[in-house]
Amino acid sequence: MSNELIKQWTELNKNAIEAIKELGEINTSTMTRLTQRQMEMVNLYMEGGAKQLQALHDAKGMPDIVATQTQVITEVNEKLMENARQTMEIFADAKAQLSAWAEKGLENTTTLFSKSTAVKK
Repeated sequence: MSNELIKQWTELNKNAIEAIKELGEINTSTMTRLTQRQMEMVNLYMEGGAKQLQALHDAKGMPDIVATQTQVITEVNEKLMENARQTMEIFADAKAQLSAWAEKGLENTTTLFSKSTAVKK
């Protein structure tokens, strides 16, 4: 094999390893952020349940229970919507990162094959 072919093969392998590392970083970051969202959801449900139990304990009658239930449900729904919005932002960010990653890989591959073609001529 020629030295130029070995150099190109080495560069291709180096680019592949870097691309795999970048993909791993994107996936790790995305999964960390999604896990954080899930933990916040669990905390939200636990907090809502605790508020409902406290309302039942402190209630002096059915109107108190209904009013507290309505308030807790309203708060939980608002927080759920915010969490859903933030989760969609995570997915949109991951999509943008993956698109940029794929474009970079395509550019690297195109550049490498252009060099390869130029060497053969």
